[in-house]
Amino acid sequence: MSRTTLSALVLLTFALSCTAVFAQDPEETTKIEPSTSESKSFKLLRSDTSAASDLDLAEEQAEAWIPGLQPGKVELSLGVGFLNLNTTLLQHDQIIYKYTTEATFWGDVEIKGESAFAPTLRLGYGLTRWFALEGWAGVSFSKYKATVTNSHSRKNEPGAPIVDNPPLAEFDEENRSLITLQAGINAVIYPFAIGGDGDGIWHPYVTAGAGGMSYDMNSNYTAGPASSVDVNAGAGIRLLVDDAVSLRFEVMYHHNTLEWTPADYFLELNEGTTRVPLNEYFYDENGALQERPVTEFASHTLGLLQWSIGVQGSF
Repeated sequence: MSRTTLSALVLLTFALSCTAVFAQDPEETTKIEPSTSESKSFKLLRSDTSAASDLDLAEEQAEAWIPGLQPGKVELSLGVGFLNLNTTLLQHDQIIYKYTTEATFWGDVEIKGESAFAPTLRLGYGLTRWFALEGWAGVSFSKYKATVTNSHSRKNEPGAPIVDNPPLAEFDEENRSLITLQAGINAVIYPFAIGGDGDGIWHPYVTAGAGGMSYDMNSNYTAGPASSVDVNAGAGIRLLVDDAVSLRFEVMYHHNTLEWTPADYFLELNEGTTRVPLNEYFYDENGALQERPVTEFASHTLGLLQWSIGVQGSF
């Protein structure tokens, strides 16, 4: 074989080898494509997550609370405040105020209350955005104080002289506990929501209703609690904190007439064996001092202010 022929065969073999090597490049490029495909899949996954986050945000925005009055809700509230009982609760002239085994004392007695701590519970239902019915019950705790003026005394002996304005001892004027119980039903009206949608967090309201009030004071003069029909009216403002909780502040005016039943006896001593009648004293047409049991007390018309602040839940 000539040298020329041998050289041609070597060149042909080298060319075929290079062709085989270059023929493999497209296959390797194809093998790399799955990695590119995986990278594209990863990018799609991130896009899906972003879309889900956007959807959650849209749902939260759709569920965002829009403050406003809602009808068809049960409303339960508890308020605390004060009831102004600083007024005359009982008054009677020339009535016994003290008794000892030696002497009897009488004078003009007036009993007045004081400001009372007064929690109140309310349960209502919103019929419309601007109108609700509300039942309520409350109690108050305070004290009362008796004042004695124009006083007299006389020894428990026939023909004993009358002593004017004897000195008052520490416990001659009653100073004891007073408890009231109240209950009723009221209409509640939100005037600025009439004809509107009741939006906003501040909502003034007016309220009025009727019920009953019972007074109980630990007095020697009364036979027990005194009850009265109570008519009330007031106004307040309600602050919506969220869709289920609100704060309310209100001022109420109570109007009722109070009449006590006299006790049968002013005192019972010696385990009930000695009974001192609840007597009043007067002078007859001849100027002689007389005494008789008290059969009735004069009625008193009361106008009482009450204010309270409380928390209200909507269900």
